[in-house]
Amino acid sequence: MKITMVALLVGVLFAKTGHTQTTKLTSKQLYDQLAALDSTLFATVYTCNPEKARFFTEDLEFYHDKGGVTRTRKTFVENLERNFCGEQKPKLRRELVKGSLKVYPLNNYGAVQIGDHRFYLTETNQPERLSGIAKFVHVWQLKDGEWKLSRAFSFDHRETGSSVPAASIELYNSIAHADSLLFAAYNAHDLKKLQAGFTTDLEFYHDKDGLSNYGQVGEGFKRVFDQNNGIKRELVMGSLEVYPITDFGAIEVGSHRFCHKENGKDDCGTFPFIMLWIKQDSTWKISRVISYDH
Repeated sequence: MKITMVALLVGVLFAKTGHTQTTKLTSKQLYDQLAALDSTLFATVYTCNPEKARFFTEDLEFYHDKGGVTRTRKTFVENLERNFCGEQKPKLRRELVKGSLKVYPLNNYGAVQIGDHRFYLTETNQPERLSGIAKFVHVWQLKDGEWKLSRAFSFDHRETGSSVPAASIELYNSIAHADSLLFAAYNAHDLKKLQAGFTTDLEFYHDKDGLSNYGQVGEGFKRVFDQNNGIKRELVMGSLEVYPITDFGAIEVGSHRFCHKENGKDDCGTFPFIMLWIKQDSTWKISRVISYDH
């Protein structure tokens, strides 16, 4: 029986058994639920309403290109209260860019939501003004029938019409080089060198198999390499985007193509990805991965 690239990546990379679907929702039902959650979240998050805390997991991680990393729901909510709660504090309103929202399931975990949004600021005795536009990636966890935001990435903040590059040439080149080294190890099937490119607290979110940790991902790579089918990865030319995360590292966004031999012919698939890089002891490593739309 022919094993497609999608089946190879999903079934061989993680090879978890006994799992059921996170949700039996159709694509439209999932999209509608996440769109409604998105709307409710941002109608509440910048207000003094204490109900906003219920939208987030306790171990929330929020990565912001300008503000860096905020960990835990408690710290995040305290920051919101400090910045936006009070009569003399500025008011922030968020607007989803029409047509930008995309939603993908994360089996056995929840869903990932990707899009663009605009922010409008109202300062004391001043009219509301458009303060900028940005991209976002939200990882939602579905647990005990309740959706909560667990990982959030907010990046590429810019003024409307700005042509300023998202990342410096130096940062872009550094991440591109780190990417090439990591996947040179993958293409050489060098498991030890490949694993060295990830942090030990790695979180790998996959649309078909949900969340895996460092050890599980390493075991999956080994199973892939043991197939001896010449699997290779190449970055899709022109797809690479890099965005800084202040005092942490960078987000890499792009598409990559995987090919292996099946019955003497190339079997290939192209998939989008999001990778969060951190610089540890002068070495770039990946700490979070979102692989979707398989």
